[in-house]
Parts: sequence; structure tokens; C-alpha cells
Amino acid sequence: MRILLSSSSYQDLLFGVEANKSSVRNAVESLTKKNVLLYLPLPAIEQALAKEPNPIKREILWNQTKNLFTELLPVRKEEIALAIRLSASADLSFEEWIEIAQAANYDLEGILTSSASFKKQNLVKVLLTQEINFNGLA
Repeated sequence: MRILLSSSSYQDLLFGVEANKSSVRNAVESLTKKNVLLYLPLPAIEQALAKEPNPIKREILWNQTKNLFTELLPVRKEEIALAIRLSASADLSFEEWIEIAQAANYDLEGILTSSASFKKQNLVKVLLTQEINFNGLA
């Protein structure tokens, strides 16, 4: 199985309150034990690196992220074009539509997120971090 970790969940993992961090961390740990391949949108790591003022911590964050995720997915013009069409529905933000377009265009099985707003679409499967147990998928 191949899953995209949403940017918001990645930010929660790094900078969120402990409850959100724990939920995302437990879900990622559980899925990696089940040999699920995790992908991350490239803008998510760019935002995280921009927030970190310490260059040594930035390097550590970069290396750990590269090791955890199978691939960092750049935003291509295909995803932007699809997100523009999808964003006619105001249920999600444009950035969320970009992530859905990435998951669809890269043929990923779904998106791992802590935000229930992703459930408002049906283009890709949505796994909520709080619904994943330690034995795998809930």
C-alpha cells in the first residue's frame, strides 16, 4: 500500500500539540510496521525547513524526512490543473486539493491525515490518523 501523508499531519508531527503529534506518530509507526510506503508532498518539507532557524536542526530534519518517506513528491503542472478543476468545490482548501491531485496522479492508495475535511471528497481514500490502531488499519 502507498499512502501520502498530508502536509497538515506532517506539520502536526513536527510542531503540533502533543495529542496531535502522538496520533500522527502512532499512525505512521503502525503503517510502517505493515510495510506501507509513505510519501510526502515536497511543499510540506519546504515549509518545515523554512520554520527552523538552526541549520544543524534543519539538516537533521531533512535527513530524517528523506529516510522516513519513500519519495518527496513535487507539485507538477498536472496536479495544479486537476486541483484547479476540483477546487470548484469549496469543501477543501486549494492546498488540500493539490494533495488529493498528487495522490490521484501518482496512483497512491490514499491520504493519511488528521483532518476530517478530506473525507468530503471521494477521489482518493482517506485514512484518519486517529482511526488507525497499532495492529494496522482500523
